[in-house]
Amino acid sequence: MKVVKLTENNIPAFKSYFKQFSHEQDESNPPLNDFTVSDIDPAYLLVKGNEIRGTAALMLHPEYREVRQARLRMFHAADGDYLSYLKLLNSILLHTSGLTSIYGFIEDNYSNIAKIWEDLGFESRRFAWVLIRDTKDFAKPQFPDGYELRTFREGIDEENWCNIINDAFGHSLGHVRMTPERLKHWRLDPAYIDGGMKLLWQNNVPVATLSLTKEEHNGEDLIFIEAIGVAGDYQGKGLGKNLLRTGIQYAADNGSPGVMLSVNGENDKAADMYFREGFKKEALYKCYYLDIKN
Repeated sequence: MKVVKLTENNIPAFKSYFKQFSHEQDESNPPLNDFTVSDIDPAYLLVKGNEIRGTAALMLHPEYREVRQARLRMFHAADGDYLSYLKLLNSILLHTSGLTSIYGFIEDNYSNIAKIWEDLGFESRRFAWVLIRDTKDFAKPQFPDGYELRTFREGIDEENWCNIINDAFGHSLGHVRMTPERLKHWRLDPAYIDGGMKLLWQNNVPVATLSLTKEEHNGEDLIFIEAIGVAGDYQGKGLGKNLLRTGIQYAADNGSPGVMLSVNGENDKAADMYFREGFKKEALYKCYYLDIKN
């Protein structure tokens, strides 16, 4: 087997490989319709004849460069062989000048992949839970007086959204600055729901965010609740809890049997709130870092 650089011609095959195997690692950054070969998205394929047997893809967008880290879109070899992973790793390391580390996630059930990553020098440093609950017997959202939930307006609310997200999550491990460019890309995802992005306002001041997307899970169409972000001055007022309930209400009203979300392991306050609201642990993803020596 040999490693080749991704070209425009084999992007469809790369997307197919991602769709087939990304559940073992990190499905949150699929190559979308606008994905192209570029310096900020270097990718390599492990091939045997005409068959793709592995891939390594980095995200080197400006917001990652700012923190001198790159996120692995995917780093996977179908044969599960150390040497296959090593070949792929050596290829993407050519693009890590100026970085302090690269990182990626592995679903906790795939300890065989984790062992290979560890043998290559990766270390597990944080984790995230995926939580799930049904849409039965939930508390209805009830915001304090003076608050109004409005649908995100494209071309108008980008700056408001980014400011809230960066304020709410700027302290979190692994946070990458939200930008209007990232937000535009986000809305290209097939999981995007038209009208599913919401801003909470108080007296015409935007104070919180909520995003609802489509999620297929075990053959069922669920709703994924994400980007529950509350600006610092407005935290502790029950807004996050009511945004969560808004997401559950939306799913129930649209006939979805359940909702899912993810939470960083160090965010105990949010996790406790989700558990109180009836969520249960569905999956654990560990984040592995490889330090770069420049």
